[in-house]
Amino acid sequence: MFARPLLLVPAAALLLTACPQQVAPTAKREPPKIEVSPDDPRVVADTSDLYPARDEPEADGPAPGSGVPDETNGVCRLFAPKLPNPECCPKEHGLDVEVVKRACGHPLYLGESHQLTCGYYFDDEDPATKPRWLRLSTTLEPTIEAAVRSHDERIGLRVALDPSFKSEPIPGIKGAFWSRHQHLRWAFIPGWSRPRQLSWRDTSCSDEGIKEVIQALIDAPEPPAGAPRRSLIPGGPPTPAPDAAAAEAENTPAEAAG
Repeated sequence: MFARPLLLVPAAALLLTACPQQVAPTAKREPPKIEVSPDDPRVVADTSDLYPARDEPEADGPAPGSGVPDETNGVCRLFAPKLPNPECCPKEHGLDVEVVKRACGHPLYLGESHQLTCGYYFDDEDPATKPRWLRLSTTLEPTIEAAVRSHDERIGLRVALDPSFKSEPIPGIKGAFWSRHQHLRWAFIPGWSRPRQLSWRDTSCSDEGIKEVIQALIDAPEPPAGAPRRSLIPGGPPTPAPDAAAAEAENTPAEAAG
């Protein structure tokens, strides 16, 4: 997410006109607290999703997120390359990591993080490439038609600046819609009690690949309300409960010895 450049008075001009000032040697500057919200001028908000306001090169330097896949929380593989205070996604959205890896051609799954919506990050084996992402959320609207209508009005007025902006049915996938603006893509997915919204960049997946991902999302069973996460990796085998895992580790040597 990128800030719009500001017009500043050249520092050299200020030095020519200002008197030198003494600075206490013990004075310390606290680093600014990083916050990202829908009101941040660096981003454009669509429902509860945030996108960069401009497509510019990223600045060098460490990111505020962890930037390294981490499973020590026992809930998910956590990965947050940019946003502060990363958290695991609070619920499952039906994504299958193996389907995305195969359909979109990204062999490495870096992990997930939640910031208003759930982001899933993938990478190629080429270290020069940047992580690719998909984002999933449940819509506020109860039906696909209402969600698509609200999305089209919002994107048309606030992002595309085109009142004729309109989502279209996805060929070959009944009841699903998608839309695009520049490098951003959106899809609305049926099959659960509420529609799900999928967001991605054009570099994250091809049209044919994302259709395979969308069909897998439709086919995925909806978990019961309030159900705990099944796996560290979305779509992966169930993660053993801590007590069960400890008991299995404790009993394995005895069984092998017998």
